[in-house]
Amino acid sequence: MSGGAAPRRVYADLLKAYGPRGWWPVTVSRRRGPVYRPGFQGRLSSRQRAEVCVGAILTQNAAWTNVVKALACLHAAGLRDLESLARCRSARLARLIRSSGYFRQKARKLKAFARHALARGPLERWLGGAPLPALREELLSLWGVGPETADSILLYAGGREAFVADAYTLRLGRRLGWFGEEAGYEEAQSFLIERLPRDARLYAEVHALIVEHAKRHCRAKPSCPGCPLKPRCHHGQETPRA
Repeated sequence: MSGGAAPRRVYADLLKAYGPRGWWPVTVSRRRGPVYRPGFQGRLSSRQRAEVCVGAILTQNAAWTNVVKALACLHAAGLRDLESLARCRSARLARLIRSSGYFRQKARKLKAFARHALARGPLERWLGGAPLPALREELLSLWGVGPETADSILLYAGGREAFVADAYTLRLGRRLGWFGEEAGYEEAQSFLIERLPRDARLYAEVHALIVEHAKRHCRAKPSCPGCPLKPRCHHGQETPRA
């Protein structure tokens, strides 16, 4: 990896280009759906932490816009916490989250997570108290929770130092030369954790900026003109000028 493509430098470039992202969006005040809050430094409420966990499950194989629709339906139906989700009939829950896709499976996943979390006590204490490796393994043991979902819950709901190395991160990292084409989730995650300061807020901002950049420029078919990372990108340097 060249020094110019170091993760800290890439983070600085993306932050300059796009500004703070305000992830993870959560519902505030009387709104019926989540909103972004760039620069927010406060604590999440119990309901907001639960909403992050629900959103992390709903966003599996789904566009965020469709997840927002599902969350709005849940809120309108009065299902704003884990207790109500655990009590809700599976068929009704599936109908409410239909927009997120795979809705029957996701209804089962939500109920399984809600029941487990409730058995572990207050969400903030559970996610914030256990040693991180053990807590991650516990989440991964739950049906329907994979590495990306587990780390999203840990980072955004628990404020823990778990970097979310999603498909956007893998795509960007391969094009920047951070790791090879065969690299998987754990390798990408380890690469970034080893090269960034261990700070949950920083991890959240870096991940959110990577997602924003992937949507604007680093797409499956890249749009290199105007890309703020082009001078540092192996792929971008190989792209002919227009």
